[in-house]
Amino acid sequence: MKLHVFPASPNTRKVLVVNSLLGLDLPAEIVDLQTGAQRAPEFLALNPNGRVPVLEYDDGSTLWESNAIINRLCAEVDTPLWPKSNARYDIMRWQFWESCHWTPACSKFISRYIFGNESVDLEEATQTFHQFAAVLDGHLKGRDWLSGDGMTTADISVGAILCYREPCHYPVANYANIQRWIAALEALDAWQAANPAPQAA
Repeated sequence: MKLHVFPASPNTRKVLVVNSLLGLDLPAEIVDLQTGAQRAPEFLALNPNGRVPVLEYDDGSTLWESNAIINRLCAEVDTPLWPKSNARYDIMRWQFWESCHWTPACSKFISRYIFGNESVDLEEATQTFHQFAAVLDGHLKGRDWLSGDGMTTADISVGAILCYREPCHYPVANYANIQRWIAALEALDAWQAANPAPQAA
């Protein structure tokens, strides 16, 4: 198996972190989004959506969508990141929440501050961010991790996009539980290896 990635992508960072945490050492081929490599026919044959990351199997078949990939990688070993129990459904709950609510809320700030999209309504974006940040912060009150008693792929999924919180000015300063939780994630060697400059644009 091998990974097709663009390291600056938060979704790529999910799979790089899990690859490192599990010690899988899967090779990673860079897809340079800045040059449009994701639109090349050979890449579209791997993922017709033109997005990274992609997990390519030895037979040439592929799996895309970052949360599916990290859960699949965990199936290679016995790991509490993806426990063999009904706890998986709670983990998936947070992964669906991330893709449907959290990442779209954060992405408005990325669009404005990284890509210079001045049409983004920052007032509306801030309101949406607070709506979902309050959910996350409230759930983390009295908890170290999102699901169960230890870190799981839920934490990796939800935490990844926070790497851009400072350069993109997410209004996260007053959410103490989120701040504590993301600091614990960013202290992991695997997190730092996948994202050595978590606050760099």
